[in-house]
Amino acid sequence: MARKKETTADTLPMLKTVEQMSRISGIGENKLRDLMDNGELEYIQNGNRRLIADSAIWDWYNRVKTTAAKGG
Repeated sequence: MARKKETTADTLPMLKTVEQMSRISGIGENKLRDLMDNGELEYIQNGNRRLIADSAIWDWYNRVKTTAAKGG
């Protein structure tokens, strides 16, 4: 039986599937798909796969984050 290659931060591809990005980011797979469907998250279509770059997640994060209030 072939051994499955372990995926670490050093071996992750530049573009990730929805499943991979969900595990890395902590954002659910359905939420990622909703964001892509609504045009809020950039992706590349490769056949029937949608691939997401880390920078797309950070771009979305920076657009929707709520800035913390400064304590006084």
